[in-house]
Amino acid sequence: MADISWFRAPSGDDPGTLNACYHALDLPVIRGRADEVALDLGDGPRTYAWLLTEVAACGGVLRAFGVDVGDRVVLGALPLESGVVAALAVARVGGVAAHDDAPGAEGRVVVRALDGGAVFSVDGEDVAWDVAMRAGRTDPAGCADVPGDAPLARHGDDELTVLEAVGGAGDPVAPAGARLVEVGGVRLWSFAPSP
Repeated sequence: MADISWFRAPSGDDPGTLNACYHALDLPVIRGRADEVALDLGDGPRTYAWLLTEVAACGGVLRAFGVDVGDRVVLGALPLESGVVAALAVARVGGVAAHDDAPGAEGRVVVRALDGGAVFSVDGEDVAWDVAMRAGRTDPAGCADVPGDAPLARHGDDELTVLEAVGGAGDPVAPAGARLVEVGGVRLWSFAPSP
């Protein structure tokens, strides 16, 4: 079993609380690895510090749109880097990344590809990625307490729990059409379109 940093340790029927984004980004930065490469997706290496800044900003955007623990955020087939940032941001605020192409319903936050980039769609209105991220940088999100057995991501009937993502409950398996992307020991699903 992985070394897990619990916010509240499990006890009896209590699954405990933790945060996958905290494991992926905050812990490496706290442990002095801020300038190490966290991810290289072909567009150049990204450090833990850079990725933490972007993810916290994206989390701030999601939180401003009302996303809370357990809320569903639809992630379309995003460019790989934006998809990883968005998935980690959803984890940071405690939401559930729903990887599907369903159109955004009223009140639901959707992050989707548009013209080679990404947009946030809320209540049927689009907000450009760069505009939203500038706003998110003014009030970045901290890490929410999330139950260990809570879903981190869903795709159809497939589910990835927080504990599976951090390596505390077996090896996660990517559903058809996805691949596993690892950041700081945390494994996430990516449905990035093929280059």
